[in-house]
Amino acid sequence: MTFDEKSLYGQLYGKYAVDVEGIIRGYVYDVDVEIKGGDIYFHLDMYQYANVYNTGMVDKSKYGPKIKLTLTPKDVLAVGRDAIVISYGKIPDLKEIERFKLVLAENDGLKRRVRECSEELEAITRSLRDKDEKITELKERVSILRRKEEEFDLLREELARQKGELEASRQYMKVIDKLDRKLSKYLENVEE
Repeated sequence: MTFDEKSLYGQLYGKYAVDVEGIIRGYVYDVDVEIKGGDIYFHLDMYQYANVYNTGMVDKSKYGPKIKLTLTPKDVLAVGRDAIVISYGKIPDLKEIERFKLVLAENDGLKRRVRECSEELEAITRSLRDKDEKITELKERVSILRRKEEEFDLLREELARQKGELEASRQYMKVIDKLDRKLSKYLENVEE
């Protein structure tokens, strides 16, 4: 988290320093800004928190024990009207949280899109499976038709062979019939 020095000084002065666990560290009465090696450090001079009359407030008009606290901009989670919330870098700043929310929303959108794509893929896979089953069924039918065609070709060949034998038998019968007629004539001639 990057802050302009002067604006953060004004934001930190005169507020309660509270850590994320809810412990009030003290009341900031002075802020020293130090830049060392390109890093910004805030040295907070505070009155230590003391429960005055069980009110839970620091009595600003009375001087009490003083403490010092050094923070970097990453240590400051949020600055409100009356308090500074200190996270010591354990919790990201609000900008990071907002960015994280945007990433989560984008992630949810991507998950939704993945779910939609997955459903589309499942529908296409189902359709392809159905088409594959139909193709398999058609291949089986084609195989059956080819076997029947082969059987038909064998039967046609057998029929042609038998037709040839039948024709040969007819020719043979004609020859025998001629021989029988000639023999009958010959026998008639011999008997006379």
